[in-house]
Amino acid sequence: MNWRIKIGFGLSLLLGGWTLWAAEPAAQEKTAAAPEPAIDPVSGLKMAPGWEIVRNNCITCHSAKQFLQQRGTRETWRHVILWMQQRAGLWPLDAATETTILDYLEAEHGPGDAFRRAPIPAHLMPVNPYASAARKAYEEKVKAGEVKTK
Repeated sequence: MNWRIKIGFGLSLLLGGWTLWAAEPAAQEKTAAAPEPAIDPVSGLKMAPGWEIVRNNCITCHSAKQFLQQRGTRETWRHVILWMQQRAGLWPLDAATETTILDYLEAEHGPGDAFRRAPIPAHLMPVNPYASAARKAYEEKVKAGEVKTK
């Protein structure tokens, strides 16, 4: 093979590789930046899959601000729903509705990078100098095994 052909071929590979390398970050930026869902102007919810179900079931009783700035795992959100059903008058949800709500909350309000730490267990907390007599009686019952804590 002629040396000029070899140099020309090598140069074209080098330049061709450089243009592919130079173009690569721009291509990655286009695929990496998925558009954010629109925000519902009334509720403030991201208009992602399932948002209407969340709006119709959750902001009937309270503002979306109750959970827009919260984060939690799917299990955390499941416990919140259970608590609201047991203590706050939330009606029973059919399985499909609950799944849709949990899917939305997990996707849009999941732990993320800014998830706060788990609560400190009570046995690791310092003694509360302001504890009431009722609280002290409860703690004594827990120590005696008269009250189950999980």
